[in-house]
Amino acid sequence: MPVSTTQHHTSDPPQRTVIIIANPSSGYLPHQPNRLHEALDYLHRHGWQAELWFTRRQGDGKELAQKAVEQGAAMVVAAGGDGTINEIIQGLAGSETALGVLPTGTVNVWAREVGIPLDVHDACNILVFGQTRHIDLGCVNGRYFLLMVGIGFDAEVTQKVEHKPLKRLGPLGYVLAALWFGPGYTGFPVIVRYDDYAIRTRALQVIIGNTQLYAGAFKFTWQARCDDGALDLCLVRRRSLPGRIMVLWDFFRRRKNRHRWVRYNTFSSITIETPRPVAFQIDGDPGGYTPATFTVQPRALKVVVPYRTPKGLFSD
Repeated sequence: MPVSTTQHHTSDPPQRTVIIIANPSSGYLPHQPNRLHEALDYLHRHGWQAELWFTRRQGDGKELAQKAVEQGAAMVVAAGGDGTINEIIQGLAGSETALGVLPTGTVNVWAREVGIPLDVHDACNILVFGQTRHIDLGCVNGRYFLLMVGIGFDAEVTQKVEHKPLKRLGPLGYVLAALWFGPGYTGFPVIVRYDDYAIRTRALQVIIGNTQLYAGAFKFTWQARCDDGALDLCLVRRRSLPGRIMVLWDFFRRRKNRHRWVRYNTFSSITIETPRPVAFQIDGDPGGYTPATFTVQPRALKVVVPYRTPKGLFSD
């Protein structure tokens, strides 16, 4: 089991145990490992029994989170980006072990969504003095997601960047791939089935959101609330290249008329079918290919967030 640093304070009660699970290849972490030790010291000073565990390969996040739950940890802290968080929630879902975050990834969408500071000291302050909430999780083909699933253009870009030198450029790498790949992308025919309805159309992009923020800048599922027992569908219809620029501009500026470019629905269960397999990404990482069935797991995850969160993200 990949455990790097362990510091025990036997006098601390079990309910004060926190496990930091760190992805050593995430974002700026390889260049500034002392950030993790700063976090450990901060937690120790505030009375927590804290341990630091490192992942070594894909899938470790889930296994380590499950081990932390079995040991009765009060909180698991994901030190990494949204992909690291996604792995960890696979092991936390349905438990009373809370998810905390030290945002050390490239974009850190979840941290930006709920207002967790990107500075390690300030983020630790949220871990110790923040509030806990129960939120929903989406599930696609048996895998949980915290943020969203993108089907179509963004997933194709993600596939092209993953494990390529472009990924080292962070967000710029994705922008360059989108600019290269985008003009020739024609969209795909899709059937969306939910309740007793079937929507047949041609889409440029389909986004299923549990939360609102996308790629740190856009809000495609702008009505989503992460604790309402539902997921939100935003289907961007096929557009010409100039039309795509208009869509992106309206969504970037978060204009009220952005709904004219999309079909928007709220649901608890939905199936996406395509004549040929179309790639999808889960919380920013490659996730597979259609067909895809989505369900929501209400209040499946306990999270630590600031007391002040963006208006409209939670139901109350």
